[in-house]
Amino acid sequence: MRRSLFRLSAACALFAAFAWATPAVAQDYPFDIAKADPAALSAWRAVVPRQYRRQTWIYSFAGVAGPLQRVTMRHKVFYYGSVCIPHDCGGNFVAYLVAADGSEASGLLASQTLGVKHLYFGAPDSEARGLLERQIRE
Repeated sequence: MRRSLFRLSAACALFAAFAWATPAVAQDYPFDIAKADPAALSAWRAVVPRQYRRQTWIYSFAGVAGPLQRVTMRHKVFYYGSVCIPHDCGGNFVAYLVAADGSEASGLLASQTLGVKHLYFGAPDSEARGLLERQIRE
């Protein structure tokens, strides 16, 4: 009994030491895609309509955003989330789905400031449209 208790205590101490010594992993954000995955950023930029390419919050994900999510759709991993205009998030969002391998991208823009109620870019299928719409609603 004492040996089992000693082993359990040693295992707990080893786990605690390992957990303390292991650095925390920072979460990725949409603006990190430019550095970490240029192919994915190129796929995104290819589908952004020309008239919105000067909007850096849309074209380069240079806006306010939460951590980057990853979803699997059609056996591919996609970056997924939304970005809003800095200092004007209310009613100004672009949702994105970008294949991590850079093979495709799609988005949904809803912006009061730009006068756009609901504009899809790329060629999102019904599953992608549902995910993009969910990002805009949340």
